[in-house]
Amino acid sequence: MWIVVALLGLFAGLISARGLAQPAPPPRPAPLDDSAMPAPLPPVPRVGASGQRGIAVPPELTGRTVEQVRIVGNSQVATAIIRNSIRTREGDKFDPTTVEEDYQRVYALKRFSNVEARIEPTARGVIVAFMVTEQKLIRSIQFIGNRTVPTADLMATVDLQIGQAIDPFRLSLARQSIENLYRDRNFPFVHVGLDEEALRRDGWVIFQIVQGPEVRVRKVAFSGNRSFTDDKLREPLRTKSWIFIFRPGTFDPEAIEDDVATLRRFYEQKGFFDARVGRTLTFSADQKEMMVTFVIDEGSRYVVDRVTFKGNATVSEKDLRRGLKLTEGKTFDAEVLQRDIRQIVREYSPYGFIYQPQSDNPEYLRIGRRDYPFGVRTVFAREPGKLELVYEITEGKPFRVGRILVAGNSRSQDKLALREMRVYPGQLYNSGELADAVDRLRTTPYFSDAKITPIGDDPAYRDVLVEVTEGKTASFNIGAGVSSNGGIGGNISFEQRNFDITNWPNSWREMFSDRAFIGAGQVFRVSIEPGTEQTNASVRFYEPWLFDQPYSFGAEGYYRNRVRESWEERYAGGVLSLGKRFNYQWSALLSFKGEDVLIHHIDDRPMRAPEVVDLAGHSTVTSAALTLKRDTTPPGFFPYRGTSASAKWESFGALGGDFTFQKFSASFNAYLTLGEDLLERRTVLALYTDAGYIVGRDPFFERYYGGGIGSVRGFRYRGISPRSGLDDDPIGGSFLLNATVELGFPIYGETLRGVVFSDAGTVEEDVRIGTIRSSIGAGIRLVIPFLGQAPLAIDFAYPLVKDDQDDVQYISFSFGVNQ
Repeated sequence: MWIVVALLGLFAGLISARGLAQPAPPPRPAPLDDSAMPAPLPPVPRVGASGQRGIAVPPELTGRTVEQVRIVGNSQVATAIIRNSIRTREGDKFDPTTVEEDYQRVYALKRFSNVEARIEPTARGVIVAFMVTEQKLIRSIQFIGNRTVPTADLMATVDLQIGQAIDPFRLSLARQSIENLYRDRNFPFVHVGLDEEALRRDGWVIFQIVQGPEVRVRKVAFSGNRSFTDDKLREPLRTKSWIFIFRPGTFDPEAIEDDVATLRRFYEQKGFFDARVGRTLTFSADQKEMMVTFVIDEGSRYVVDRVTFKGNATVSEKDLRRGLKLTEGKTFDAEVLQRDIRQIVREYSPYGFIYQPQSDNPEYLRIGRRDYPFGVRTVFAREPGKLELVYEITEGKPFRVGRILVAGNSRSQDKLALREMRVYPGQLYNSGELADAVDRLRTTPYFSDAKITPIGDDPAYRDVLVEVTEGKTASFNIGAGVSSNGGIGGNISFEQRNFDITNWPNSWREMFSDRAFIGAGQVFRVSIEPGTEQTNASVRFYEPWLFDQPYSFGAEGYYRNRVRESWEERYAGGVLSLGKRFNYQWSALLSFKGEDVLIHHIDDRPMRAPEVVDLAGHSTVTSAALTLKRDTTPPGFFPYRGTSASAKWESFGALGGDFTFQKFSASFNAYLTLGEDLLERRTVLALYTDAGYIVGRDPFFERYYGGGIGSVRGFRYRGISPRSGLDDDPIGGSFLLNATVELGFPIYGETLRGVVFSDAGTVEEDVRIGTIRSSIGAGIRLVIPFLGQAPLAIDFAYPLVKDDQDDVQYISFSFGVNQ
């Protein structure tokens, strides 16, 4: 019997095991309510709000169907608000990247202290759940104690809103922002606290502000500075003393500590390697005013004891030393050292070596190493106060220029940049010339910035990539100006300095875009300038490269009216010119002029000079002129080196007219940089000379006059002149001679310069030296960028030698405003 029972049990076990082996149908997922707590989800495929990037999801889940999107843990924030931030939708293909972005968007709602995205695999797809942890919400934002700063300014500073989660980190940032705002407004001792009880009980964010006294820096002083003046040391500092309206005198402890480091670096760059710098703060009794004193122990200034070169095989040490300024016996100066490095690069440039300071390419020229404090190795000698400069040179190998590629010029034609390069494909790569090309590009009216980079991997060639930033070349100005030479005047003008007469618009809409008539580097100007003493109107066109050849063409039509001492002069005519550039220094210009001259409104004729009265009415004047010019000055508004010289012969009556005479004029200007400060602002000595002579019967309005800006200052405009008539009217002379010696120096930044000068000159009826007028004086030149680049010029001059009939004027000035 027991055998039968055993057999029946074995049979039942086999049936049971076979039933377990049969595949059961997959269970249908029960519908899940958003508010229901989900079943435990796998811990690996999730991402938290801590900022961890990437979701650890098994690859086989990507691309499955999203069966459900859950929002879990929200009670204060509506589910719809959260769902609106989510891009993952039911029925979409599962994408881990989208889910990761979704959780970031949910966290960006600023309603939750934590957000997690979890993935639950199902038999056919996945369920995406966003787990949120809510915090108490901000129900009110208040400020207590803000007596000086308006509540609106504080609300704009804090990144908080009613309805956001109470996040301690955000609240901490808000407190810091308020304190920074007060410190910027000269409240350095401000303290901002939070009412923790109101925050915890009611969700009220109450900032408790203790402003403290308003502190102004009244003085920035220095102690122990023997080698540099206080003004010199103040220039690079962030801490500035209070000046009514112009400077707030902000006390910023961090800025003062930065200034200590700045002064330390300044002294080190000037060779004071052992200098020590500290600071003391002195407050007034009420703590509303303070003085910052920087205490300096300069130590000794190091002197270059030896200069050595290593690795120079192509250029001899003699040639490398030839242009150096920082040599044996000279005090160390980091600025001069950098200048010497550029000079060494220029010595290597003709041989094709490429110098890129930021490149680690072993095939390029390297001087020193980037980890050296000043680019080259400085070895301090055993003897105190002396050091050795070691130029470690890795020459690399020479390259030739491949293609020259221009980028960044969406409106300007490539040729505008290529003209300034002065290097050509196939020639040896010249780093020095390309550095000069960058300077030239930046001074053109077409580009505000430029960068040149060698590119490519050819073993023998490097393409030259010229990246330019286009500047604003069109201007419409409505302005006014005042000058001691020309009185008060207005100005309405339009000028396009990158004009293209062939670039016609395709539609009326394009006519007024920034594309029509732009791109070829031509100049087109229309101007009307009414004034109290002179009125001008003109239309001018100028092509600097005619047919892309080194020729220029210009055409101008003009109308001018000048109010003189007791009469008026009106000129209406035009000028055509054709120029030729022989090289980068020499040029010539041939011009033709024709005009109608009207002398009218002559007051009290019996008293006037007969030279004026005899020419009353209309006269026709024509001329042909040839000008030869040589210019070696660098581009820019203030020349600092080189010379410029010109000679002009103008033949009046060559094309007909009422007068026949010859006019000869010449000028020579020279510039020499005497010094350059740490900010590359230069002290420049300039010499200006002008001479002119007229042969033949010339009318008074074509003669020479002296005095005022551009001539001998200290005298009135046209105040130096031969006289005629009962009222001693100036009628001009046939001979002119002027000379000026002027020293220009920086005063503040790049905008304010000072000058001291001495002028001398004369205007005579014929070639002779009569009374040489002379004067001495000083002045300022102020460039205000948003008013244009023409500087405000004010000169005070005192005449040393004058003639009895000369008109004296101690102040000469010129100032214009354009908008």
